[in-house]
Amino acid sequence: MGLVTAALIRDENKILIAQRGRSKLFGWKWEFPGGKVRVDETPEDCLRREIKEELNLEIEIEEHFCTTHHQYPDFNIELIAFWCSIVGGKLKLAEHEQVRWVTVEEMDEYTFVEADLSVIIALEEVRI
Repeated sequence: MGLVTAALIRDENKILIAQRGRSKLFGWKWEFPGGKVRVDETPEDCLRREIKEELNLEIEIEEHFCTTHHQYPDFNIELIAFWCSIVGGKLKLAEHEQVRWVTVEEMDEYTFVEADLSVIIALEEVRI
């Protein structure tokens, strides 16, 4: 099982979502930015590294939000989502097509990677 992190980067009532690069697995779909945890790092370290690499942003991890599991046809993942805020850097896309700030209600208008759908359901339940 792959361990993957997701950043719920919030600004008031909106959360940053990112559209995966066209050449990536699940290209053009939307996701919460993050990535695969390496053997030598914690989920929190992974998230800080991935957000710096992918978005050129420095984040503060505020708290764990939820952990979900998803089975794709060829692999399964454990997805750990954290509430985060931006503390430095200037947004610059390295791997994504675009990003958007959206409310939880607006997320229905986007086609997300399947693993992130459980996180969206959890977000709808807490009503941020």
